[in-house]
Amino acid sequence: MKKAVTTLLLLLPIVAFAYSSPGKPAGYVNDFANIIDAGTKSSIEGKLQALDRASGIQVSVVTVKSLGGDTIENYAVQLFQEWGIGRAKRDTGVLLLVAPNEREVKIEVGYGLEGDLTDIQSGIIIRNIIIPAFKESNYSKGISDATDAIIAIVTKSPEAANYQNSQSSGGSSDTNYAPFIFVIFIVLNFLSIVLGKSKSWWLGGVIGAVIGLVIALIWGFLFVGLTWIAILTIAGLIFDFIVSKHPPSGGRGMWFGGMGGRGSGGFGGFGGGMSGGGGASGRW
Repeated sequence: MKKAVTTLLLLLPIVAFAYSSPGKPAGYVNDFANIIDAGTKSSIEGKLQALDRASGIQVSVVTVKSLGGDTIENYAVQLFQEWGIGRAKRDTGVLLLVAPNEREVKIEVGYGLEGDLTDIQSGIIIRNIIIPAFKESNYSKGISDATDAIIAIVTKSPEAANYQNSQSSGGSSDTNYAPFIFVIFIVLNFLSIVLGKSKSWWLGGVIGAVIGLVIALIWGFLFVGLTWIAILTIAGLIFDFIVSKHPPSGGRGMWFGGMGGRGSGGFGGFGGGMSGGGGASGRW
């Protein structure tokens, strides 16, 4: 009897401090603790939506009022699994969890991104970006800058070098084109809105010609330069014709208006990704 009572007493803290869900996600940014200003929240939401559309990488920023006595490491894993952050089977998700009441932060990385966003890089973001801003009670800046750093790393943009591991990864030296594809995606989405509203048949050709001219000035007019002008002019005319005939709805561009069953609001839930505790945590 005494042994049973002892076992029960040992289990009580586990029961009392079990994970408690903060609620359902309403977007990529879920500020349950109300510490992010509206402008910053909207800006981060747009960046993370664009990232998801372009690459299938889902980053979720979550602030909670309290961890309920749980550790932030366990809370992050449980929340990650409950929401399924990242694409199913690819597990391309990242969770930035902030608990201001306990003054703790955690970057939880999905299985599929553990080789891209390492524990060391996550620690660098927390120590060098998040904690200094949080110590000054500037939560919006810390979260926004940390999100930019995460995006830079997972898209392998040049800025990722600021958060590079001290040890060489030993990987391939081949050029990674993901950042360029991401930028092109955003530019084309913007142009689809502009050209779709104008309903012109020639403006796209002019834009293409201008871009080709810039390339020509850099690479030289002969052959390469003139070829680019011709190609981009024709491509611009075709693109303009398509978006003028089928203009994007809601002013959100060809891809942002809703794809893959996500609805016109741009967010219809995460994809079912999983994590295993990768990343880093810290206190301020």
